[in-house]
Order: sequence, then structure tokens, then C-alpha cells
Amino acid sequence: MAEYQIMYKLSHANGALVDESENEPLNFKVGDGQLDSCLESCVEQAKVGKLQTFLLTSDEAFGPVYDEAIQVMDRSEFPTEMLVELNAAVEFKTPTGDSYVGCIDKISGEEITVNFNHPLAGCDVSFQVKVISKKSKHH
Repeated sequence: MAEYQIMYKLSHANGALVDESENEPLNFKVGDGQLDSCLESCVEQAKVGKLQTFLLTSDEAFGPVYDEAIQVMDRSEFPTEMLVELNAAVEFKTPTGDSYVGCIDKISGEEITVNFNHPLAGCDVSFQVKVISKKSKHH
């Protein structure tokens, strides 16, 4: 797998900053989970040493907003130590060991609405990247 060192800036299409490397380059290997696969494919297309901007539609980036990913849960389903407040990020482990992160959208008495869509679902994004170095691993 290729290893990259990049500087990047991920923004909403409207220009609002989502995430950036700031002053420290990000080192990652393709598939290590640090970058979403849609962003990895941009890095793989980028030329080393050249600042490039990729505009991704919501479908190319993090997908559409799925209604079924918005769950109404009972307060009793949350661990007692978990912070339950509006816009708080919450993480649940499935019996298979996967974890899902959601955002609390609404609290109504004992009913808590959690949105498990990716925070950027339904958003067009701009991914600006400069590949500082690329190392390919050969077997």
C-alpha cells in the first residue's frame, strides 16, 4: 500500500472549514482509516508537490442523508455515564464490535433522537490537498 504525507483542507462547498492539517502534515497509508476512502482516491490522483482542489458532490463524498440512520431511542438505551445533550456526539458498539457514532438531534423527555448519518452526508465538499511525499510499498 502507498504511504503519503499530505497537507490538506476539507471544506463545505460553501467554504466553511471542516478539517485541515494546519501546520503538521498528515502521514497515512491508504486504507488505514485516517481518511475516508473518497478522500484517499483524491490523494491517489494528486500529483506530488502540486496543490490541487477536488470538488466532490455529496454522492461522491459522504453520501446522501438516510432517514433510516436517524433513530429515536429511549434514554434507558444510553450508558448512564454518557453525556446526553443536544449536538453531543455519541458512540455505540454493536454486538459484532463495530462502532457507530451519531449526533443527538433532539431530546424530548425520555425520547432521544440520534442521527447516525456522516456529519457531511448530503453535503458537497471541497478537498484541497498537496502531496508532500509518496512511498509505494512493493511486495
